[in-house]
Amino acid sequence: MVRADVCSSDDHETIARLQAVLREQGVVADDTWHDSPLGVGLQRFRCGKDELTVFVDAWMVDIAGPKELVDRVLAALSAG
Repeated sequence: MVRADVCSSDDHETIARLQAVLREQGVVADDTWHDSPLGVGLQRFRCGKDELTVFVDAWMVDIAGPKELVDRVLAALSAG
């Protein structure tokens, strides 16, 4: 399990890209908000058997999960 900072919580452009990347990578939310903006707190996502968490607080957005999945999401974010 690894964790990576994605952006500040007021970087709405990167947060929107993160949501698009998650959809493109086949990562789906465990709850029902699928298309709404990421809210403050911890959200859990699934990609096959792997779990990815996205944590948003007043300062930062970060992700955590298996190294391969986190690396894939970060690579797609930086490519976009």
